[in-house]
Amino acid sequence: MPGIDQVRRKSRAALRKSGLAPSGPVYGRLVDAGRSLPIPAAARVAVSTAVLRRPWKVRVRFDQLLVGAQGGWTAREFAERTDDLLWPSTPFLEGPHVGLLRLADEVPELSDEQILDSPYGRLGMRCIKAGGNYFGGTDEAGVVAAARAFIARYRGEEPPGGTRRPQQSGPQDPVLVAPVRGSDQYQILDGHHRLAIAAMSGADGASVVAKWLPVTTPLQDLLLRMSWLDGTRELYQPIDAPELRSGWTTVRQCTDRLAKMDAFLGERGITGGRYLDVASCYGWFVARMGERGFDAEGVERDPLAVPLGRAVYGLPDGVVSTGDCVDFLRGHDPARWDVVSCFSLLHHFVLGRGSVSAEELIRLLDRATGRVLFFDTGQDNEAWFAESLRGWNPARVERFLRENTGFDEIVDLGPDDDARPPYQDNYGRHLFACVRTA
Repeated sequence: MPGIDQVRRKSRAALRKSGLAPSGPVYGRLVDAGRSLPIPAAARVAVSTAVLRRPWKVRVRFDQLLVGAQGGWTAREFAERTDDLLWPSTPFLEGPHVGLLRLADEVPELSDEQILDSPYGRLGMRCIKAGGNYFGGTDEAGVVAAARAFIARYRGEEPPGGTRRPQQSGPQDPVLVAPVRGSDQYQILDGHHRLAIAAMSGADGASVVAKWLPVTTPLQDLLLRMSWLDGTRELYQPIDAPELRSGWTTVRQCTDRLAKMDAFLGERGITGGRYLDVASCYGWFVARMGERGFDAEGVERDPLAVPLGRAVYGLPDGVVSTGDCVDFLRGHDPARWDVVSCFSLLHHFVLGRGSVSAEELIRLLDRATGRVLFFDTGQDNEAWFAESLRGWNPARVERFLRENTGFDEIVDLGPDDDARPPYQDNYGRHLFACVRTA
């Protein structure tokens, strides 16, 4: 494996060959990826090859690859241009390139319409509609031509036209990837088609050239910008994305509380109606209750929750409102929702972080609920609240609910299952069902 000095010597030689001396402030700017000054194409390629890329190949499994750059744009730029937050989070084996070859195996004589209706055809048209082209094509015919050339290469046939298409890498060019920060995944920068042919030909991985510097996906960036995360790699509700499976901790499982809610609602014969999740976070409970037939909505203070929930859970526009939950609850009629949930919110008001008292918040939740309120809050069994919430144990929480609401029943459904590493000394919060029977 080459040492850093050898890499530096190669970079200087490459820059000299491109006509730029590897010294002084210009060289510093070049090494900084050309952010300060325009850089000639030859120099940019030289820097990318000799400085930014690892000078050896690495072996990666196909299940470690995510789709990436398209149409001359980076994966991030393509996601922004097409309003597709999850494009750079798409597993390569589930992507449009492998998908087209699978379709070609199933339907040997694909029509133009079948190609255009495929994810690959839609990808090509998205590139064009985003303001670019697809391997030189600027219309449906161009996308079909690119697809047929791709299928021909896969089948070992001479591509129609017999020449390399615009923007197409040469057979000697390396497949180029970048590691995805905080994960075992790699984003494809160049070589989707070659990798798809290899995958469909029976290989389980490929030797690729990786860049030194990792990238992040738009999904990772959005999660890190959520106001309550403080830049930590933690998920407060489940999100299934390849780049989050290692290096990111799912703090609250949510499935345990949902199972308790399902069982309780089933026992009470409540199978539908209007549902509200207060402090809905990413919108996981809104999505799950919607799947169960409820007219589900949420309210969340962070506006970033809206695009996140739309992308990762498929939430329709308008089902999650953003803003202060107190103002939201005050602005709606009493008993508007049949079922309401409020998780891990009240203790912030107990600690003086809310706009009203804890008693006022619970009264607003009581007012909003027609039949059942599902509720939990921080407790003094948790290491981080042992002093600040001293005395707030399940019995105290139940008494607080009885003293400050008009519910007919308060049922303790038991603790959550979230007291696990690295938070084995925290959580274990009891879920309460507050029931109105009249």
